[in-house]
Amino acid sequence: MLKILDVHVADIRFPTSSQSDGSDAMNPDPDYSATYVTLITNSAFKGNGLTFTIGRGNELCVAAVHALKFLLINKDLVEITRNMGVFWRSLVGD
Repeated sequence: MLKILDVHVADIRFPTSSQSDGSDAMNPDPDYSATYVTLITNSAFKGNGLTFTIGRGNELCVAAVHALKFLLINKDLVEITRNMGVFWRSLVGD
């Protein structure tokens, strides 16, 4: 039984605004960023995922992961994957 024991979250920032890399009319000074998530399990397996942002708002993605990680900790992977719809609704519903 593969069980999720912890969720690690990293706020990764790339200083792209210093050279205006990736800038456009709506985002003149983006610092491309990523919220990087690692699921720690009770085995050697880990789960990794990320979401990219243009910098502004990345702290909201990080905060959202921290706020929702209690829904993952101590969950069995089979329980999650058995019915992804039920799991999804547990994440996005209140």
